[in-house]
Amino acid sequence: MTHDSADHSSLEAAHKHLTVDRNFDDLAARFSRTIYATPRGQLRLLALAQDFSDLAIPLEGATVLDIGGGQGQFSLQLAKQGANISLCDVSQEMLTLAQDLFAAENIPVNSQCCSLQATDSVFPHEYDIVLNHAVLEWLEHPFDALPQLAARVRPGGWLSLMFYNLHGHEWRQLMNGRTHAPKGANPRLRREGNAPQHPLDPDAIEQALTQLGFSVRRWRGIRCIHDHMHQKIRERIGQEAVNKSDLEVGLQEPYRRLGRYVHFLAQRNP
Repeated sequence: MTHDSADHSSLEAAHKHLTVDRNFDDLAARFSRTIYATPRGQLRLLALAQDFSDLAIPLEGATVLDIGGGQGQFSLQLAKQGANISLCDVSQEMLTLAQDLFAAENIPVNSQCCSLQATDSVFPHEYDIVLNHAVLEWLEHPFDALPQLAARVRPGGWLSLMFYNLHGHEWRQLMNGRTHAPKGANPRLRREGNAPQHPLDPDAIEQALTQLGFSVRRWRGIRCIHDHMHQKIRERIGQEAVNKSDLEVGLQEPYRRLGRYVHFLAQRNP
């Protein structure tokens, strides 16, 4: 095999890998260490909790379906406030971590290993709250999933949708010197499957939700400051100050559009 053909073969294999929905069995333990146990993950949880609190979404006795719930950290927060949690994930490794997390708190959870596309049959009912966090960007056809998510929300219920933000991604790429290809991802991360496949435009997502009969009540950018501030500055002012500023700025235009993630709380019209 020539060098050129070997390169072509590698690229073809990488492309084939990235044209299917991502399963995180191989990264579950790493995610636990490098995302959820870090200031980035903690800031994400703080932002989500503040949004639910600000909108006074009822949790006592609420039925919650966490689709692609991963390790279940945020679902557990809702469960501690009286919500009844059903959780699914395509990764059995992730699901096992979620089960262990709930078991450690002696809180029941209805967990099933299935893909987002299978939720119609595995969880056929409507729920008061549906969570879908950091999932859409890993799907080969993310917009096709929105009607399936919408169908699980009862009239008057809530969809909590967090996704990888196209604008924040492009800004980060520019700041890293990829001025020639800001829409692309780090080639190494892309090949290894660690970079989201489809950063999403929040305006396009909001329009799609509107067409599905939802009204976006909260639009927040997450990690608007954290990811764009130099680490030495974060260390100098302290993580608490970074979090406070990020939580404030994440609700303000135009800064919320630069967040690494966007969180929508959308209510289904009665």
